[in-house]
Amino acid sequence: MDASVWVGAVFGLVGTGVGGGLSLWSSAIAQRQQAVRAREERQQVRASTAVEAALAELLEIQRDARRAGPLDEARKQLLHERILHVQVLMQRVPDAALRTRVREDTFFMPLAPPDDTRTSQERRVAIMLLCADAIACLGAYLRTEPLPPPAERLETLRNLWPFNEIDPDGRTFIYEADG
Repeated sequence: MDASVWVGAVFGLVGTGVGGGLSLWSSAIAQRQQAVRAREERQQVRASTAVEAALAELLEIQRDARRAGPLDEARKQLLHERILHVQVLMQRVPDAALRTRVREDTFFMPLAPPDDTRTSQERRVAIMLLCADAIACLGAYLRTEPLPPPAERLETLRNLWPFNEIDPDGRTFIYEADG
């Protein structure tokens, strides 16, 4: 055999090896990217599911606040349970601004500021306003829109409490009286 045939065969084998190696390398990178995309899609589905469940809880809170009558112990307990469920669900949502906003809205729902002179109707309206704000924020998230600005009435309601801001790291604690 001629040397050119050997050189051609060697170059053919080297080219095949390099091509096969590059093909395997690109397949591995494509598989890694698909795994990342699949993980992101699963996280987005979990977040959307959590937001929808939180919306259902908030609508139940709002519906209960619309009912006539005083906020008795059973209804207070149910309100606390629903708020806790919403706050747990919000931990699946990757948007920090949304988590903080909904956390603040739910934080104020069951509380009465010191020396509160509001009637039970005004307290129920306050709960409905806080629910409406949280619902608007969650709806904006599902539609991939920016968070709506807080309503002026909501800011007035938040100013009833003696502190200016809830710590975003969760270090603000308010204890309710036992009696």
